[in-house]
Amino acid sequence: MFGRLDFVKALSPEMRMRLQGLVAGFVREVNWEGRGGLQVTDEMRVSVATQACRLILGLDGEQYRWVRTVYLFPSTYSKAEMVASGGGAPEEKRSHRYGEAWMRGPVVLSWNAARQGVSNPDDGRNVVYHEFAHKLDMLDGFADGTPSLKGSAAYEAWVRIVGAEYRELVQDAERGKKTLLSKYGATNTAEFFAVATEEFFERPDRLLKRHKDLYGCLCRFYNQDPRQGRVGL
Repeated sequence: MFGRLDFVKALSPEMRMRLQGLVAGFVREVNWEGRGGLQVTDEMRVSVATQACRLILGLDGEQYRWVRTVYLFPSTYSKAEMVASGGGAPEEKRSHRYGEAWMRGPVVLSWNAARQGVSNPDDGRNVVYHEFAHKLDMLDGFADGTPSLKGSAAYEAWVRIVGAEYRELVQDAERGKKTLLSKYGATNTAEFFAVATEEFFERPDRLLKRHKDLYGCLCRFYNQDPRQGRVGL
């Protein structure tokens, strides 16, 4: 069922069964639509669903209840947006995108980018992890880089640790310093959480070595340690 998704091999038989159940439910309940002439296949559905459900394997499984539709484009797609320029009236410009997630709305993905995330499982880049991290962030009604946590102590630790890591990335990006985390994460706190999630699942050993406290926060939130495929801490 899982094809080339190598991370599944590290899971216990029990967690593989749980993942399979989550994926089957996701594939069945979500409306899948191709765009740009793309014909969505079962392989595409299972691939995207498996990557998305990896994030919630240690959670209660209800985190994607607001995901009703997934749109798949063959490759990058363009979108018009209004951009302020030189103090004058905003101008319409088109940006090229790999994916996006809407508050209580659809997830949009480039299938080519989603496939590359599977082909290169340790490059720190995975558009499915990125966009579905946004959906987890949005569950509390805000896209602010702080997902729903359990208890005030968890929130205090998150604000302190993740906030400091975000500010450090912003400073490093401004100085042109080389970083493990993508500098796109310096855009805002929501993008920081999505970028950190990519690294957490794709290159956990490197993230632990260079950002130990951040790694601990993500382990506690996702309730798993991807270094050994361990779920439930």
